[in-house]
Amino acid sequence: MRLFPLLLALLFALPSFATDPVTDPEPPAFLVSYTLVKSHTKKTINALWKKNKVPKIALPVKLGVDIYEIIYKVKWIDGTWRNASGIYYVPKTEKPVPYMMYGHGTQIHKGRKIHDGDSQQFICLAHATDGYATMFPDYYGIGKGEGQHLYQHAWSEAHSFIYMLKAIDELNKELNVVHSSQLFLTGYSQGGHASFAAHKYIEELNDPRFQVTASSPMSGAYDMTGVQEDYMFEEYPRPFYLPYLLLSYQTAYNIIETENPYEVFKAPFDTLFPGFFENNDRKTLDELNKHLPKIPSQVVEQKFLDEYATDPNHPFRVRLRENNLVDWSPKAPVQLCYCKGDKEVNYKNSEVAYTQMKAAGVEDIVLNNLSDNLDHNTCAGFAVLATKAYFDRFKKKGKNPKMKEMTPFKKWVRNIVKRKVEKEFKEAGKDKSYL
Repeated sequence: MRLFPLLLALLFALPSFATDPVTDPEPPAFLVSYTLVKSHTKKTINALWKKNKVPKIALPVKLGVDIYEIIYKVKWIDGTWRNASGIYYVPKTEKPVPYMMYGHGTQIHKGRKIHDGDSQQFICLAHATDGYATMFPDYYGIGKGEGQHLYQHAWSEAHSFIYMLKAIDELNKELNVVHSSQLFLTGYSQGGHASFAAHKYIEELNDPRFQVTASSPMSGAYDMTGVQEDYMFEEYPRPFYLPYLLLSYQTAYNIIETENPYEVFKAPFDTLFPGFFENNDRKTLDELNKHLPKIPSQVVEQKFLDEYATDPNHPFRVRLRENNLVDWSPKAPVQLCYCKGDKEVNYKNSEVAYTQMKAAGVEDIVLNNLSDNLDHNTCAGFAVLATKAYFDRFKKKGKNPKMKEMTPFKKWVRNIVKRKVEKEFKEAGKDKSYL
C-alpha cells in the first residue's frame, strides 16, 4: 500500500438516456448476491494501521468492519437489466450508521480485487472503522459487472450509485444494519465526476430513503466542453482519456456512423486500442499511455478533428455538453476539493462549477484549494482528509452552516506536513501518489 506516513499524520452514455425513456419494469429485487470477503476486528485493523504507520490519533480505530462483495441489478442504456458489482464496508455496531459512497478513479481494465493494500479501498475502510457504512461501486462494466464501462458518462456513473443504494437497502435488512438517514458522496478524479453526477441524479430521484446530506467531489472534470476540452489539443500527461471518451460515447450515443468505431483512429492505434478497451482484465492505463503521443488528438483521424472543430453541434461535442456537471443546482451542501497545481484535471473545473452554481443561486457550496503547487496524485491525500473532516462535522452535529474545514490543531498539523510534501514534490518533480 502506497500510504505516505507523513501525509497520514495530517488527520491522523445513451441517446438522451438521462431521461430514462424505457418502460421495462424494475426487477423484484436489486440485490443479486453478497459474499463476506473479510471480517476485520479492531485488532486486525490496528495491526494494519501499525504496518502502514497510520497514527491512530489521525485515523482512530473505533469499530471492526465486515467487508462484502455484492452483485446487484442495474439498468443498461438500452433499457435491459444487467449485473454490476461493488464493495460494502459494514461497521460492527448496533447503532444507526450514515452512508458514505466513494467513486474510484479511472481504470481501463475490468479487474478489481478486494485487498487491504488498495489505497482507495483503504479510504473506505478508514471511514467504516469510524462508523460510516461505506460503499464502493465499481461503476458499470468494471469488477464483476457485465458489459462495457462508459467513461465520464454521468447517467451510468450516477446509476451505479443509485442501484447500489437500493441493493444495500435490501441487504441491510438481512444484516440488521440500521441507516441513520445521512448520505455522503465523494470520489477522486473520475470519482469526482461520478459522485457529483450521483448527487445530481439522487436529488432528482427524490427517494425519501436516500437524501443527500453533503457531497465533496474531488478533482473531477466537471466542465467537459470548457476548460477540460483544451487538453485534447495540447501536451497532456494522460492522453489515454480521449480514446476512452470516444469509444465510451460511441457505445452510449453512436456519435460516429460506422460499424467499426476504431476507424476514427489513425494507424497503428486503430489496431492497438481493441486490446486495451475490449475484454481487458489486467492491462492498465499506464501501459496504454506508453504507446501514445503526448498530444491526445494525434491519435485521431484528421477528418474527424476537422468536423469537430468546425461544427458547434458535432455529436461528440453535444454529448460532452450533456455530461457537464457545472450547470445544475444542488440542494445539499457541496465542497469542491482540488489543487491548483493539478496538470491532469484542470482546477478551473471546480471554479467554473462553483461560479456558475453561485450565479444560479446555490448558497451552500464551497471551494477548497488544498495547494497551489501539488499535482493530481500528490493532491489526493489532502483532498481525502479534507473531505472526511467535512463529512465528520455533519455526522457529529447534523446541519451546521458555520462549519470550519477542520479543527485548528489538525489544520496546523496539515499545514506543516503540506509544506514538507510540497518541498519534496518540487525537488523530485514527480507526481507520485501519497495514498
